[in-house]
Parts: sequence; structure tokens; C-alpha cells
Amino acid sequence: MTSGEVSESRQQLMERVIDALDEVTRSGPYSVSPEWFTLDLSMPQVRVAFLLLQEGSLRMSELASALDVSMSRATGLVDSLVEKNLVNRWPDPDDRRSVLCALTEQGHELSRRLLAARRSRWEGRLAPLTQDELEEVCRALEPVRRVVQRIAHEHAPIPEGALRS
Repeated sequence: MTSGEVSESRQQLMERVIDALDEVTRSGPYSVSPEWFTLDLSMPQVRVAFLLLQEGSLRMSELASALDVSMSRATGLVDSLVEKNLVNRWPDPDDRRSVLCALTEQGHELSRRLLAARRSRWEGRLAPLTQDELEEVCRALEPVRRVVQRIAHEHAPIPEGALRS
């Protein structure tokens, strides 16, 4: 077998795995939680909420940098989330020129609920599997999990407070 045939075979396997993952991800009565359709939020606003859920409080400059947007765009996104009572904003006590922001309890609740809905959909999809099938799935996904964790570790988000001097 030539190296071209090995690469092609690997590519075909990769496509089968991706196709299967896509199919499973889109399966079920809906592929997006119905709650997403009731949100009065844009995707950039949702990104801000999830970033703040992950990082805790951030300076506006850190938020803009993490989202790769201008300070004025980050400010506009946060302003709209403050109006919706999803984010609080306050002067940084260590640097009067900086503004910190974090999710309100309502913002935490919404973000956690959206993530929980995704987990619940997975539980519904996996519930019909037998114990043996679940063990087989766990074994099969372990190499994927390891590589994803390694990649995430190599490109880890900024630790809370790391940008603060």
C-alpha cells in the first residue's frame, strides 16, 4: 500500500467519524434548545455571557481582547447586557481608568441553563444505550477526549486575573 493510499484511507475514516459526530449532534427532535429561540440576545452577547461565566470578572479591555473586538464594540455589547440585567459593570478599585464586568445572578442562571439544556439533550440521546454500549462509547471517545484536553491545555484561556498587573 502506498503512502497516498494510507492517507486516503485515514482521510476516509476521518470523514466517517466527522459525519457520524455531525449526525449525532443534529439528531433529536431539535438540534438547538428551544430556549435559544426565546432569547433576546445576539450571538456576540451570548459569547460575552459564556466568556464571563468561564472567566468570572474581566476588565473591559480583557473582554475586548478575548473576543477580538474593539473596545467600543465590547462596551456596546456589555451595555446591552447591563440593560437586560445579565451583566454588572463597575470601576476597577485597583485602576480607576478600568472598568470591570461580571455576570449578574440572572446572567449566571441563564448561561448555566443554556449549557444544561445541551447536556440534557445528550442524556436523552444516550439513554437507550445498554451498559455495554455505554462502556464501548466511553472507550471509543477516550482518545478524542485526550487530544481535545491536550489542545485545550496548549491554548488555555487566560487565567482569571492573569492580565491584571
